[in-house]
Amino acid sequence: MEVLTIIIYSTTRRRSAAMTICTRFTGRRTLRCCPCLSRLPASPAEGRQGVRLNFGKWKGTATKMNLRYDPADNQAFWDAVRRLPGFPHGDEIPLRWMVIAEDGLERLPGILRQLDPSGASPVLVVMDPTPMRRGADDLKPLVLSRLRLAGWEAQPLVLQPDASGQVHTDMLQIGAVQGRLHPGCIALALGSGVVTDVTKHACYLYHQAGGPQLPFAVYQTANSVSAFTSDMAPVFVDGVKRTLPSRYADALVCDLPTLQDAPLEMTLAGVGDLLAAYVCLPDWYLAYRLGMDPSYNELPAALLGPLDEILAHNAAAFHDRTPAGMALLAKLISLGGLAMSLAHATTPMSGYEHVLSHVLDMFSEVEGLPLAPHGLQVALASVLGAGMYQAFLRDFRPEAVQIETCYPPEPAMQAQIEAAFFTIDPSGRAGRECWSDYRQKLERWSGQREALQDCLAGWPALRLRLEQMTTSPQRLQAILRAIQAPLRFADLNPPASPAQVHFAYLNAPLMRKRLTLGDLLIFFGWDREALWQECWPLCS
Repeated sequence: MEVLTIIIYSTTRRRSAAMTICTRFTGRRTLRCCPCLSRLPASPAEGRQGVRLNFGKWKGTATKMNLRYDPADNQAFWDAVRRLPGFPHGDEIPLRWMVIAEDGLERLPGILRQLDPSGASPVLVVMDPTPMRRGADDLKPLVLSRLRLAGWEAQPLVLQPDASGQVHTDMLQIGAVQGRLHPGCIALALGSGVVTDVTKHACYLYHQAGGPQLPFAVYQTANSVSAFTSDMAPVFVDGVKRTLPSRYADALVCDLPTLQDAPLEMTLAGVGDLLAAYVCLPDWYLAYRLGMDPSYNELPAALLGPLDEILAHNAAAFHDRTPAGMALLAKLISLGGLAMSLAHATTPMSGYEHVLSHVLDMFSEVEGLPLAPHGLQVALASVLGAGMYQAFLRDFRPEAVQIETCYPPEPAMQAQIEAAFFTIDPSGRAGRECWSDYRQKLERWSGQREALQDCLAGWPALRLRLEQMTTSPQRLQAILRAIQAPLRFADLNPPASPAQVHFAYLNAPLMRKRLTLGDLLIFFGWDREALWQECWPLCS
């Protein structure tokens, strides 16, 4: 039994929100403390702490709705984050404006004016052909109209889908945008993750080729992925997804009515993408302890906070796409993108679970099928990854490890990788690309015997630390169930077959140079087929 305390500021909408909170947690339509609503401060500027509304004893647990680090606070956010251990003080971070508000669309022209005070620059508005709504309006013509009414020369560029019916982040699309860039223009991504990644990487390559650093803004159309605040781009290279260095946006605009009207599956995918933290963060720490990744630090975990609690306690708001739910989810995925950028790696939000998802994407690419929603696929891969950790932490016995057998020879691994991915891509390109990355991991691993011995000797403490960083697969399933997201790979659109997931589960570690728990299972000679038989029922 706990006292539920909510901090709220005064406006008509927020008074309505207070009544909604009262109904949800007390089952009544009245508050004993309602008179205090008339004396609430109108904004944080008038009273940073607001007024506390105590709803008495409530059976359950409560999580503060406000985040410890709120990206919408902009300068105050950056001032606070710069004080965190691990912050890269030598970095230049141009992302100065993050607007997450009900009037985001109305504020967009003014944000662009911050990027070009003259207002004379043409704005290249990059989008895909997918129809989108904002209330009764067609979103994309509405955005173009608002920009033109504000005096901007808005030039739309519509990316064309491939045979699968989707636009993908590949060099063909990136080149199409890069070819339209020129000195004096502003690039505006009007879309979700793919449109953002294509536009950001086109701007990056344009600058790398000798062009000026162009202003680049994002109008986020769905709470789907963490691409919007990341300075990296996942790009298909020879049929394999590779994360490439890219650039930050200068401004991010999240218009809450737009996010509310996004397809539900995209919002659920945004929640699902965040669940990866419970696999990738322990993967990152494990790689650090084994001498495979010196970049590990605690900044990403500090930024994200108690993520599972936040997601679980706000599941209804996410599913119902309430304004408050969309604002909170936009902030969380912004923090996820920044966690990667500030760490100079995708490791804070991408580990074994993402590689498994990328292998499944390879099947769709080869078969000419559309890709399943990224975050929903990652969520189920995270359930499998959490099951893998659960079994490993339960059963691993360091005394059983034979050090000399933990270092497979390069020729054998090259043959294994090329043979495995030949089944997906008979041209051999995908296998060669995977081997080019994996061999770097194998070479580094061969020089870390002392680190491995130290981890084996200190296994009790290491196990405790990993247990603190991960969670049970049942906890992740409960969050997915609460937001009414798919719980089985067969429920994705398009679905992934048991054979495809089985292949991805076993071969995901062979795709990248990054070390994950999946690699250790191979090096330790673990019975991975038995592990698959234990974990697969979680998602079938």
